[in-house]
Amino acid sequence: MKSKSILMPHACQKVGWCLVALSLILFIVKVLFFGRNIDVAWYLAKTTHFTVLLAFFFLCLSKEKVEDEMISAYRLKAAGITGYAFFIFFILLSIFLELHLYLLFEQAEDTLSAYLCEFFLIVLPLLVFIVYFVTFKLLLVKSKMQ
Repeated sequence: MKSKSILMPHACQKVGWCLVALSLILFIVKVLFFGRNIDVAWYLAKTTHFTVLLAFFFLCLSKEKVEDEMISAYRLKAAGITGYAFFIFFILLSIFLELHLYLLFEQAEDTLSAYLCEFFLIVLPLLVFIVYFVTFKLLLVKSKMQ
């Protein structure tokens, strides 16, 4: 029985790479031209974060040129490795936050909550995509070398 794939077409990888390039351009523009203007820099930073997240969404969930059972097994293995890595990461993070170890680094309580919010809303989803993507690509490269 042939199962229907939930992956996007391979052409979406090109869209993903274009979005990565766009986010790099946005980041460079933000740093070079709007470093001192906080309002514009904030909007550019949010736009860059969203663009990078969308780019890795396209890169991770689009098919390879040849999508066979071996590629599917590598996708599953990469998802498992990513799941284990983030499970361990969240356990360590919860211990860190529960034991109030962040008080060692705390300067101002308001900025810490803003950084944690930014961390959970932008950095962690992006890290999940990046870890999965890198793991999957490393498994593919490793299989081609054998």
